[in-house]
Amino acid sequence: MSFAPGHISLTFAIWDGEDELSKGSTGIGLIIPQGVHCAIEKSKNKKNKIIRKGKEVDDLVTLRAVQLLGFKDKGLVIHQRHDLPLGSGFGISGASALAACLELEKDIDECVKASHQAEVEFNTGLGDVVAIAESIKKTSFPSIIIRETPGYLGKVTCVPITEKFVICISGLGRNTSEIISDKSWIEIINSAALGIQYTNVSLRSAIKIGRLFTQRTGLINENISQMIDTLPLGSVSSIAHLGTSIVATSDDIPNLIDSLQKFGDVRDY
Repeated sequence: MSFAPGHISLTFAIWDGEDELSKGSTGIGLIIPQGVHCAIEKSKNKKNKIIRKGKEVDDLVTLRAVQLLGFKDKGLVIHQRHDLPLGSGFGISGASALAACLELEKDIDECVKASHQAEVEFNTGLGDVVAIAESIKKTSFPSIIIRETPGYLGKVTCVPITEKFVICISGLGRNTSEIISDKSWIEIINSAALGIQYTNVSLRSAIKIGRLFTQRTGLINENISQMIDTLPLGSVSSIAHLGTSIVATSDDIPNLIDSLQKFGDVRDY
């Protein structure tokens, strides 16, 4: 069984390219130790299919990634177990595609290539796969990931996290494709990312950078704003982009958890 961890984008800038492989994003994010588990078996049918919680589901990104890897219509039954929901800002679409590819191919760079292209084609993500793959290569999760150049061959820095932090899964999620394909949003997001420094980052500084980016872009709703405003003194928090969940840390994690539980499912790491 393969595993791909989730990824929280704290900041991102959108970069176009000559093709899907060179297109991507730069910015800073966090790898979390939960994500997607995948096992694959062969069936007598020709068509590949995705199974979650015992039911067949539509996952066009994973199916496309597997196709790009050379396994189209091989009768594969791809079993996925998600630790975290789709659409909440944890890069689960990219993690799902990458986990499936890793179950079929040992060359991680080939898996990244197929998964990144599939995500870009369907506008479900731009940098999650690259970030997740770097953490897998370094066997480092949780970690801070800095995507320095865009695309599937982009330069990435991985910094292990030793401090405790929490996420709060709240709301119904957000449609990533509506944001990253909208020219007005792209202009706002890229302007907000200008001038943000990523040197000597720590968990707290990374989350603070994410909060600054959120304020600049306006990618926040009333529920998330209320969550952030009611956190205990001394805590820092940011949105998990592009979703409706938050990530936070504090010197008093139990108190932080208590303050968030009324808003949603809280996980601590």
